[in-house]
Amino acid sequence: MYDLLDIACAAQAALEHEKISEKEYAFKHVLNRVFGYMTPEAKAEFNEWVDRKGWRAKETIILSTT
Repeated sequence: MYDLLDIACAAQAALEHEKISEKEYAFKHVLNRVFGYMTPEAKAEFNEWVDRKGWRAKETIILSTT
């Protein structure tokens, strides 16, 4: 019950903040709380969806050539 209240409060706070950095912090808090309730399969499906949308920053791994 209180986890849902915490999520709702954080989501409302994200809507009310004027600074982008504060909005991002509040929305990341919401995502982290929601991820706690997701099954590993649901998390994998979410990650695949984010990848399809192209929202995840691409990482480049540079291996040493020496």
